[in-house]
Amino acid sequence: MDLHKVTNILFSLYLFLIVALCQYKLILWTNFTSLLKSSHMKTHKLLLALLFVGLLQFVSIKLVAGNLKTKPVIKLTSVFTKETDVKNKEILKLYEDLSYEFLFFEFYNKKPRVKREKGTYILKKQKLVLKNSGKTQPKGHSERFIIKENEGLFACNRFGKINISEQPMYFANTDVKFWQATYKDSVFGEITNDRKATRKIIMAKPNYLPIPISSQLKEEPALETEVNNIDKLFISRDSLKKLKAIIIVGPVEDHTKKFIDEQKTTALYLKNLGVQVFEFYHPNAKWADISKASEGANILVYAGHGSVSVFCVTNQIVESEKIISDLKLHKNALVILNHACESAGASAADMKEINQIEALRRVGDYAKTFVSTNGGAYYANNYDYTVVPFLESFFKRQSIKTIYTREASEWTKIEVLKKYKYDSNFEIGIASKAASDDYYIYTITENGKSTTKKIKDFKSYEVAYVGKPNYTVNDLFK
Repeated sequence: MDLHKVTNILFSLYLFLIVALCQYKLILWTNFTSLLKSSHMKTHKLLLALLFVGLLQFVSIKLVAGNLKTKPVIKLTSVFTKETDVKNKEILKLYEDLSYEFLFFEFYNKKPRVKREKGTYILKKQKLVLKNSGKTQPKGHSERFIIKENEGLFACNRFGKINISEQPMYFANTDVKFWQATYKDSVFGEITNDRKATRKIIMAKPNYLPIPISSQLKEEPALETEVNNIDKLFISRDSLKKLKAIIIVGPVEDHTKKFIDEQKTTALYLKNLGVQVFEFYHPNAKWADISKASEGANILVYAGHGSVSVFCVTNQIVESEKIISDLKLHKNALVILNHACESAGASAADMKEINQIEALRRVGDYAKTFVSTNGGAYYANNYDYTVVPFLESFFKRQSIKTIYTREASEWTKIEVLKKYKYDSNFEIGIASKAASDDYYIYTITENGKSTTKKIKDFKSYEVAYVGKPNYTVNDLFK
């Protein structure tokens, strides 16, 4: 019997004795005269009644004590970590009940994620054997290790010999943060140590504070110095209900469904804020419907094939002149392009690195179409699921330049920020991704015949913007 149970029983007995004694003395006092005259049998019955009442008190106390008991917490005994780089980390946690958690932190399509493996382990002297309780292994790793004191885990074979060829070692990590409820990771943000949590990375949700539209238009927030203050201010839902957005996804072969799913997330985000949203997804992305719905639109999002100043919609390629003549966007509208070739500089057709001049030409000419229609800002990003994070910052009244600088700096290097040649009140910015050591397969199709070519990765331009540097969500209401 554990200490917790013994303490509960002793405490209950103590209370039982106190209650029984008090009741007995009370009855003796109030019935002292009658008790003196009563027979021995009556006194005996009285004592039995007191014992019965005390027994009831004891049972009730035990029931309460039982309800107050909490399930003991399973303690974490050991932590071993391996960090390939800041964006790829592995954490092995061993618990006192002989269970383990193996966590694999990584980035996928620019988004942080954690894969988790759970199971039981056997630890005999220095030999550690993991037994995965799941059907799959989220990431390949050894299941047998040797623990070296003051060093860590070394992968070994079934005979207990260290596998020199594998080399990966997990260091014993005694950092107190792993024993706390949550901790801050410099790359992945806030992490929970709760074993039951389905998501290890805690995603903070913005709290939208009501700000009257009249107060927003009285003062223009400062460009860079007020970012910390602006970040606390969100535009009100009443104001957001006045906005109208158009989302377009054209045909992109094998990527069509993926792009549609991505922009449906954008649409849902806007709808939840109260924005009026019109959605056009292939095969229902028809230009006649799009142009009709565009009247008065404050935000336009396009994902699909691209070429300078071109939209590819269902059964039609819409060029610059027709975009200018047919779209009836609201003054100062925000235009966002996602995955469209040449919109941020890079193109899927590129088989070698382009220079800054060509990247600036592509972005500048693409944006010109929308600047010509009184557009307020143009933003292009080729990474997955980047539209919603942009809009979250935008609705906090952060400036287009502030948002672009932060988003582009996270994954790419900003190479140019200068005046836009078609309008000196605007600025143009382009950012590049450095070449890696990877190779990819490039497929060329000519006359119905496809050929493949292996090409080494090269620098590419992935994030761009054109707009007035201090452009904010306030401009949508002007």
